[in-house]
Amino acid sequence: MNRWFDKLPLIGEKIPGKIILSFFMFILAIMMLVVFRTIDRVFCSLAMLFSFIGDIALNHNREHNKQSKKDFVLGGIAFIVAHIFYCITYYQKIRINGYLTFNEGSKYAIIILIVSMQNKNYDDSIFFFGILYLWITGINYITIFSYSYSAKSIESIAAFGGLLFLASDVIIGMEKFLNLNSKLARELVWWFYPI
Repeated sequence: MNRWFDKLPLIGEKIPGKIILSFFMFILAIMMLVVFRTIDRVFCSLAMLFSFIGDIALNHNREHNKQSKKDFVLGGIAFIVAHIFYCITYYQKIRINGYLTFNEGSKYAIIILIVSMQNKNYDDSIFFFGILYLWITGINYITIFSYSYSAKSIESIAAFGGLLFLASDVIIGMEKFLNLNSKLARELVWWFYPI
């Protein structure tokens, strides 16, 4: 999906399409905030702001292979903050609606997370950062799945969005820690993440 933005007139040649796409996602979050004006939209907008900052750190070089460990860690920190804001968003929605925090949805999320964290071949220099990231994102996914299970409405699609975000993170982890080098996997990251 990001390759379409690489071809935008004027800016596509100067700014990587990943950053342009992420910027448009941030603008969409702001538009949703302006239209709905709810506390959850404030937190979602903050989450998308930090996701955008993370995307700048991770993708400011056009070549994915030129990403330094510093870029990876800085981008990861921004995404950790984004996940915390998303977690706050869904926790607020759980609390406001009087839903249970721990339910069948959160159990499904825990199972999915356990399965996705099975490989332990991490680069030692950023091992603890990877573990921290997994814990924070894990708490976020559990909260999203819990809300989705309780909502039983169109908003339950949040679990699907969370699952796609997790799939995107898993692919990035496999690229970084397991040396996965696949054009299809790289393409899927930029389809799963925006959706």
